[in-house]
Amino acid sequence: MLFSNLTPDRLISQPFVCDCGKTHAALGIQSIVVGRGVLPKLIDVLRELSIKKPFLVTDANEYEAAGRRVEALLRENSVPFTTHIIPCEAGGRIAPSEFAQGSIVLNYDRSCDAILCVGSGVMNDLCKMISNISGLPEVVVATAPSMDGYASDTAAMEVNQVKLSLKARLPAALICDVDILSQAPMRMLQAGLGDMLGKFSALCEWKLAHLIRGEEYCPEIERLVRVSLDRITSGARGVKERDPEAITAITEGLILSGIAMAFAGLSRPASGLEHYFSHCWEMAALARGEESDLHGIQVGVGTLLVLKIYERLKTLKPTMERVEAAADAFDPIAWEQNLRRVFGATAEQFVVMEQTAQKNEKSGRMKRAETTISNWDTVLKIAETASSFAEIEALMKAIGMPTTPEEIGIGKQETVDAFICSRDVRDKFQLSSMLWDIGYMEEIAAWLKQEL
Repeated sequence: MLFSNLTPDRLISQPFVCDCGKTHAALGIQSIVVGRGVLPKLIDVLRELSIKKPFLVTDANEYEAAGRRVEALLRENSVPFTTHIIPCEAGGRIAPSEFAQGSIVLNYDRSCDAILCVGSGVMNDLCKMISNISGLPEVVVATAPSMDGYASDTAAMEVNQVKLSLKARLPAALICDVDILSQAPMRMLQAGLGDMLGKFSALCEWKLAHLIRGEEYCPEIERLVRVSLDRITSGARGVKERDPEAITAITEGLILSGIAMAFAGLSRPASGLEHYFSHCWEMAALARGEESDLHGIQVGVGTLLVLKIYERLKTLKPTMERVEAAADAFDPIAWEQNLRRVFGATAEQFVVMEQTAQKNEKSGRMKRAETTISNWDTVLKIAETASSFAEIEALMKAIGMPTTPEEIGIGKQETVDAFICSRDVRDKFQLSSMLWDIGYMEEIAAWLKQEL
């Protein structure tokens, strides 16, 4: 069954028997409301879900953006509630960390029967985890179209200074009032667009993982993401004027991206190397005790880097002789020392992970490289489906988004470090994994540094 042209509210209502051979189950989200002036529908949603007393979770900024209005709406309709405003950690920004999670738990009102999240990325991830742990339904009032996690079943959390994607519970309902979303800080609107533009590279990487590693792949889920991408890019320039149609398109695209991940049962349709540039920059900043830019802003910059790499990929001519030489030259001690240089004490977790993942083990590398090289014509065809670097760069510049690592405070060496280490921070096959397998990691890293 084709479902790529359906709206979010229709996608959540039924299972789909797909041509890929799987049945993509109904998600469990009972209501998605997107539009102008829809915040009052929150009351109807709470009643439909039989929620009597929500535990409202937000932070100081999100409280001013929408929390006060949500409280007033609840009072006007005689809905009892308890509010917890998470205090900022040192540095003035809420992080998806153990501190913020503990703040919610320690202030939780046991008389409440649901979690009411008022916020965007970090708040959404924190509340998903609380919902997952407690078993209580979560209702989200979105405040910014800044990321694609609203309708996904994962949460991006910082655990022991490592950015992890943890399995979580889908929200029961999602309220996206475009009048609220369009007033979000411009940087957050740009972040949402950056997160969506990352799908251009992520979808290519998904195909590579399917080709080389045999990972599950669904063409219809890919189409679902591409349909939303086409809609978003066609009206993206309206973001600069906070045009409601552009904001609606981005919001629905982000929701569809989350649904795509839930349908696929993994992050492949929405996250590839472009996200791992961001993850590595965030973890390196955490190790130094510093803050990083918004995730979607970093993903946008990472997307341009990946699109550059795809264009360079078309010039490569890999051979098994090159692979053999690179595999023989691999130095596990130097590899570990480099991880510790980049990530500090956090690197220990990646070193331990490799003992199980065995990504560096020679026989596995040789097998993957042989598969890659024997299918090189297909690899090049996949690279051709990546969007044009010049086209996406022009779009981002037109909206006033940063397009280079330097513009977000990331130096050349830090960018190269993120590229080289991206394959080490997860047990996940990436574009950088493929380049390492075929012996081109160092060459591409040196080229990338020159390009910056």
